[in-house]
Amino acid sequence: MLMNPHIVEGCLPFTSLRLDPEDISLSMGAGYVPDAEMRAMCRALEEEIAGICIPRFLYILFDSEPAGTCEVGVNGICLKTGAVITPYLKDAAGYALFVATAGREFEAFQHETCARGDILREFLLDAYGSAIAEAVVREVCRKVETQMFALGYGVSHPYSPGYCGWHVTQQQLLFSCLPESPCGIRLSDSSLMSPIKSVSGILAYGPRMVKRKYGCELCGKADCYKNRNKLKR
Repeated sequence: MLMNPHIVEGCLPFTSLRLDPEDISLSMGAGYVPDAEMRAMCRALEEEIAGICIPRFLYILFDSEPAGTCEVGVNGICLKTGAVITPYLKDAAGYALFVATAGREFEAFQHETCARGDILREFLLDAYGSAIAEAVVREVCRKVETQMFALGYGVSHPYSPGYCGWHVTQQQLLFSCLPESPCGIRLSDSSLMSPIKSVSGILAYGPRMVKRKYGCELCGKADCYKNRNKLKR
């Protein structure tokens, strides 16, 4: 077990990210297939994003601590991860608390686009921002997995406040375990992150951890616009 918290942070070149096309296309509506003009616009926009975007991440490894039935214990606090998520995190040797962000440079680009009144580009940038943040989360997962597989540990999927019964206000507790303004991310009193294209969450690791059901297979929220199972019916 890791006896002391271990911080890992860094920046990622935009060109190193593996964007998931579904993260972008889902924002455009079920069954939408971009035509040649839209694909060309997206390629040009990605080139612009590559010139300004500096994605960032930070995670800290903590030993697990005793907690209640619908909680996980970490760093002297109990995160109320809820009845849905907690079973996927129990029996861990430890937890990685993380943040991932498309960065303030990307957000400034969004604001400039909005100020020019370019609604289509603004819409596409919103979709790309979400996809970038999710791609950074996947990089965090890969880094934690590389570190933990060397110890013979398995690693869970990542889970975030605001989903599957883990209330978004729990971000206040999660952020209390991180350095101030990690990766330049600020948390409002209402638990919203700035830059808005940011993700926080938790990964569990340990000899008994395995990846189980995830995402829309795990969540029963039928009215979520990103419900991939619903869109694929």
